[in-house]
Amino acid sequence: MRVLLVDGNDNDVSLIEAMLYKAQYSDLQLTRVGSLSEALGALDENLFNIVLTELSLPDSHGFGTFACLQEQASDLPIIVLSNNEDEGLAARAIKHGAQDYLIKGHFNDDSLVRAIRHSIERQRITVEMQSAWGGEQHLAYHDVLTNLPNRLLFCDRLSQALAHAKRYNGLLAVLFLDLDDFKKIINTLGHSAAEKLLQMLATRLRSNIRASDTIARVGGDEFSILLKGIKSVDDLARTAQKISQLIAEPFLVDETTVRLTCSLGASLFPHDGNSVETLIKKADFAMYRVKARNKNDCQLFNTAMGAETGQRISLENSLRQALADNELRVHFQPQVSLKTGEISGVEALIRWKHPKLGLIPPAEFVPIAEDTGLIVPLGEWILRAACMQNRMMQVAGYPPIPVAINLSARQFREISLPEVIEDILQDTGLAPEYLVIEITESNAMQDLTYTVSLLEVLKEMGVGIALDDFGTGYSSLSYLKRLPIDLLKIDKVFVRDLPANADDAAIISAIIALAKNMHMRVVAEGVESASQVQFLQQTECDFMQGFFFSKPLPPSALLELLDTVHRVPVREVNELETYAESGE
Repeated sequence: MRVLLVDGNDNDVSLIEAMLYKAQYSDLQLTRVGSLSEALGALDENLFNIVLTELSLPDSHGFGTFACLQEQASDLPIIVLSNNEDEGLAARAIKHGAQDYLIKGHFNDDSLVRAIRHSIERQRITVEMQSAWGGEQHLAYHDVLTNLPNRLLFCDRLSQALAHAKRYNGLLAVLFLDLDDFKKIINTLGHSAAEKLLQMLATRLRSNIRASDTIARVGGDEFSILLKGIKSVDDLARTAQKISQLIAEPFLVDETTVRLTCSLGASLFPHDGNSVETLIKKADFAMYRVKARNKNDCQLFNTAMGAETGQRISLENSLRQALADNELRVHFQPQVSLKTGEISGVEALIRWKHPKLGLIPPAEFVPIAEDTGLIVPLGEWILRAACMQNRMMQVAGYPPIPVAINLSARQFREISLPEVIEDILQDTGLAPEYLVIEITESNAMQDLTYTVSLLEVLKEMGVGIALDDFGTGYSSLSYLKRLPIDLLKIDKVFVRDLPANADDAAIISAIIALAKNMHMRVVAEGVESASQVQFLQQTECDFMQGFFFSKPLPPSALLELLDTVHRVPVREVNELETYAESGE
């Protein structure tokens, strides 16, 4: 294994060297250089299997570093080593041919070696396919993995089809297809098996569409389909349904049965536009509309979506202002002990009281916050507001109970998260044992090494950890053993049909038994009936949360409820309510 490491930072180099040697390559030959000029010289004089390169060097900076190395060593796989602030540059390098990029401080010896092996293998496949499929001219217009047309060829064929349809007053349709929850499949099967799955899917789709139509791979798990000679909207709907059914048929990948669903968006010429850009944009927008709803469906673009786009932009601008104008609110939903009936904790939930539109549901503004990056300051706001509220309730004489706060995926990936939480606890005076951080199962599985290290830091601080939406992801028992979890939250999808649904009953019983064996407590979400409560008590679930006991409450209503349950006189209600409404 001959590795060229291009990095001018001695500390980073030493760390990477240690990781590679820890991997116990018997024939590892590592050459380290600290500048672009040295790297180009080394490539001239030596043979390497792979290049690991920092983008910022003493004699070169940014994308130009990658471009020079790629020009000098076009046949070698290149992995970019990126700092957080360089992530955009690293993504650009991936787009132009880098095999992978790793963010410094977020990988270990296992993930580094895995990235090297995968990069070398992908480069080998690329070279083989170049030979098998006709060389560079073919690869310029086709996806390497699936041999389907790429975005460039798709747009060219769409342009030709549009010209023909305009001349002869014909119809054509553009479909955008995105596989649902494909990241979970990657995390479960691994990259190699996921790539095999994409190849099998491409073969199946290609063999089941007309020769006159075009299917292209335009992204990781995104495909575009050009349908010529469409007779009507009903004809388009039938074709979309056929494609969905094809994808839903099970795949056998390395002796594992995999089932897929997809979200489809469609646009139609001439109803939705008469240019390549417009039709693609509208089909893409319709597809994301499906993803934002229930997934596993098809949506034809309509004019109302255009209006929604304008509303979304307006709402985004208003949300930025809401943070500055103290329009946000924090509500609390109680968690109740199934043994004593007492309130054992609360979950903090964000609300937005718009000055003109009134109370806006989180489902409308949280996705916008996630797309724009506003979710990070929004998440910090609710952390601070909830901790302050909890501390003030304790000062007012109410029994101390923990407050749980769900972190978004983006907030969870912030390197500064432990420092932010520590500062908030110090500023508000809340003891760490009265704060519970909730992460979803799918977020936890994205990068298990990072998740374990972060949660261990939070545990050392004394903060509680809850795994939310448990049962909906792809985690295994071996993963669960590694996570320092205090609390499992069973997703409401398993609670909804209790106790009538025998499968859900069996799943919940198994989860509770598993949790108790691993010394974890369990919260059942979405509890809405007495029969559900009775079943959960029989299975020895610890806590419940849902409308059966209480909906999310503003602070004053929560204090009134606490008075009823704990028989503590109401005090300082006005002061607490003023804080919750101002956010100060």
